[in-house]
Amino acid sequence: MTVGPDATPDPRGVLYPARLPSFHREAAPAALDGLVRWFWIPRWQLGAGRTSRQEILPFPASNLVVASSGVSLAGPTSAASHRDLRGSGWAVGMLLRPAALSSLGHDPQTIRDTEVPVDAPDLL
Repeated sequence: MTVGPDATPDPRGVLYPARLPSFHREAAPAALDGLVRWFWIPRWQLGAGRTSRQEILPFPASNLVVASSGVSLAGPTSAASHRDLRGSGWAVGMLLRPAALSSLGHDPQTIRDTEVPVDAPDLL
């Protein structure tokens, strides 16, 4: 899925696509299908002093996220939240299937509604 001025958006999970300059979703390759539901890739470049608030719906799944700031594991969420984007940036996230979370050594209940850093410098 690509969201942007010249794209036909797939609205699943994106509340305000016009606020996110670029959002792309890729199916997981067959070799990862049992562990990763899909990859999502946002990129943004906002003018000085501008903020783009991204509303995030609760979803009972976890994401492994690689960004310029590091690698993190975001647990399943039980309430709506938001993330404010500023300046320019990018991320590559993987919506994980339950089997993937356990293979990373985490119990969904222990990381629910939180994000924990992951020591994975090779992913950067």
